[in-house]
Amino acid sequence: MRPFLFAALAALAFGTAQAQEEAAQAEFVYEIDPYYTNVGYNIPLTDKPIPTIESGSEAVIYRELIKDSVIPRYMTLEASMYPMPMLGTWLKTHHRGFYDSGAIGNNFNMIESLTAGFQEPWALSMFFGNVAKLKRPGETRVGNNYGYTGYLFSVGEKHIKDNLLVEDHWFEMEWKIKGQLDYTHKKLSWSFRGGAKFHNNIEINDVYYIALMRNNTELHSPGRDWLDNTTFDFKMHFLQQTGKLVRVEFIAGKKLPLREKRLIPMLSAGFILASPGEYSGSLHNTGGNTLTFVIRPSIEI
Repeated sequence: MRPFLFAALAALAFGTAQAQEEAAQAEFVYEIDPYYTNVGYNIPLTDKPIPTIESGSEAVIYRELIKDSVIPRYMTLEASMYPMPMLGTWLKTHHRGFYDSGAIGNNFNMIESLTAGFQEPWALSMFFGNVAKLKRPGETRVGNNYGYTGYLFSVGEKHIKDNLLVEDHWFEMEWKIKGQLDYTHKKLSWSFRGGAKFHNNIEINDVYYIALMRNNTELHSPGRDWLDNTTFDFKMHFLQQTGKLVRVEFIAGKKLPLREKRLIPMLSAGFILASPGEYSGSLHNTGGNTLTFVIRPSIEI
């Protein structure tokens, strides 16, 4: 197996982080989203209690999560699925007429645009690292607020190419910092990671990758901070053999909170640019680079 390269992430900021102790115990955590839904089980590997990072600074939270990430103290088992990409493959395979009815012109399909963004339908993962509970100063509401830093190993079957399932057994390993804050008027989630992916199907080339994601909701935002009520997802894939860039994904969105109804409409848009070098053999695209426009309308409650 070729050497594993990952992106190093650093965050420096002024602020304070206060550690509070809580008895270490196993527990379930979950996220529900039309593009990424998962359930996880946190298992402590030592008797050391779960620390609580108490800070209102996003950069301080990142710094504190990274600081003690070298020696894993927790294991998390996770099962995840990607509903919208799975829906896209199902429609194209079993309802091709309906799928093709979404075509606008020769190079754009609305259904593909709404369901693109993941190259696998599901995954099983094992995380080794550190877990911290996150809390804002003075916050009394208890939510599913956790941060994770460490090493993730994932496996799965099938690969999604052009909204069709391809036979493949794949293995992935990465270093990541991930977390979420869920309060009454504020929500924030992030995932910054770098890793490598290996495929059993020789027509799908092995890659290194960098991926950055941030999703922010501020119900009482005055609108002066351009990062409020925004989301972005950015990925780059490089061939392991040559280091050539073969895939770029960029999706960004803006939210318009309806404070009285507590509904948050959001529209995200972006693109996926894929090089023919991403695949070989019968999966190789002979027509050059392919560009897929992505549209993701959604509503948060």
